[in-house]
Amino acid sequence: AAVAADSKLCSDIGKEMLLQGGSAVDGAIAALLCTSVVNPQSMGIGGGSILAIRNKTGNVTVYNFRETVPKSFKTNLVGRAVSLAMSCSQWIGVPGELRGYEAVHKLYGKLPWAKLFEPTIKLARKGIPMPPYLSQRIFIKREIIQNVSRLNEVLCNKNNVSLGKEEILKFPKLAETMETIAKQGADAFYNGKIGQDLIQDIKNAGGTLSMEDLRSFKVQVENAWTVPLGNIRMHIPPPPSGGPLLAFILGIMKDYPFTAGSPNVNEKIQMYHHYIEAVKFANGQKKSIRDPIFIRIDHSANHLVDPSFINRIRKMISPNSTHENTYYNNVEPPFDNFGTTHVSVMDQNGLVVSATSTINQLFGGAVYSPRTGIILNNELADFCFHIATNNFCSTAHDFCLSPVGERPPSSMAPTILESKSGGVLAIGGSGGSMITTAMALSIINHLCFDY
Repeated sequence: AAVAADSKLCSDIGKEMLLQGGSAVDGAIAALLCTSVVNPQSMGIGGGSILAIRNKTGNVTVYNFRETVPKSFKTNLVGRAVSLAMSCSQWIGVPGELRGYEAVHKLYGKLPWAKLFEPTIKLARKGIPMPPYLSQRIFIKREIIQNVSRLNEVLCNKNNVSLGKEEILKFPKLAETMETIAKQGADAFYNGKIGQDLIQDIKNAGGTLSMEDLRSFKVQVENAWTVPLGNIRMHIPPPPSGGPLLAFILGIMKDYPFTAGSPNVNEKIQMYHHYIEAVKFANGQKKSIRDPIFIRIDHSANHLVDPSFINRIRKMISPNSTHENTYYNNVEPPFDNFGTTHVSVMDQNGLVVSATSTINQLFGGAVYSPRTGIILNNELADFCFHIATNNFCSTAHDFCLSPVGERPPSSMAPTILESKSGGVLAIGGSGGSMITTAMALSIINHLCFDY
């Protein structure tokens, strides 16, 4: 049994759930709740997640409860994204985090629902020493936090100065909110007073979410896509996740001749060159990632796992040269490299969870609900991606027609790999658009070079 979160504290809390007889899902939920306090810039109950779960028989199911487009979303915002700040209430998607926890806990949970919240409620109420990483992220966003957002109520001292390293960070309102949810379940958020208070705070901040949006949220459940990688089977989440892009990069790389045996310097240099070129082509394919429920067949991402398409792209990679951006579909590398968290959990009964969670960019849209203590996402900004320049939405496209209920495209790719010998690896990542590329390199290093 094992738990890996992005902090030792949250890993230990997840592990404690396993030691108390909990399942991998119990451990994952507890670790994610903890992360919402330890790394609130990355995720929280005002956001959403994608979970890949491998059951005892080896079947892998994906639970997508990322945020969705609300009924009131102003689609013309997408075209104005260059000039419109990402830190605002207009980009808030319908949060799915708690509905998702509820769904997977009903299926796989062993411990009582309330038990999973206890450690985090205690942390939020008593406080924790300011984590150095969080302190750095607050410094990056200090202008917005101190002068625009109500986040200063929890992230600044009485003099409106950002909390420094080792100062005590508390979330008293969030503790109260979690206590209510622990007792009453997710309905307290989606149908109860917590939801009503949250909606009022969002409206006060200029947002347009409604109780109807919260009530209508549904968790999307589907089979994982399974992709062969030699003797390995890789289970990835379908679109609109970054799973197909991850498979595309690894599909290109798997037929290049390098092994763990004795790679010399020149072989490694060649491998990294091929990898970088594969990543460039993958970046040019990001426009293919859309919620399949809402797209036409010709916009499908299926070609990203099609061997014939992968082989065609591989033949376009030169062994000793690179090309202009137009060669890779005219897209420059994105610059977003912050945000999101990941938790991997395996329990003693063979249940495996790979969970990636987010509020999108740092502190989401910097919209804080003082009545509930919840930090809101800015997930709808993901409909704006980088085309031609490093600006958002620099050319018009059909994302401006994003329908109600659509989930934005994402780089998140919680993945489970299994070998013929029975080995299992749960992996994911954080860091915005760097998630899929970093995961691909980590998998290559692990499978090919035994790192």
